[in-house]
Amino acid sequence: MEFFIVKCDGRGKVYIDGSYQGESVDDQGSHVFQCGSGGHDVTLECLVGNQCQKATQRVSISETNYIDPMEVPFECAV
Repeated sequence: MEFFIVKCDGRGKVYIDGSYQGESVDDQGSHVFQCGSGGHDVTLECLVGNQCQKATQRVSISETNYIDPMEVPFECAV
């Protein structure tokens, strides 16, 4: 299994390949998500009315672990 986090200034709902995974942030900070190795579409749906500049990103996730997950960064549109 591979691991990733979604980095954004806000809080949002995270989807991988169209399937809802949970919120980007939990009580302990960035939520660590789990997926299979390879290419995935990661989507962030902002919860506070903002929109991301690029709501979906195609990423290749491999060679990660829970302690050192891959960061998938999103930026809010101005």
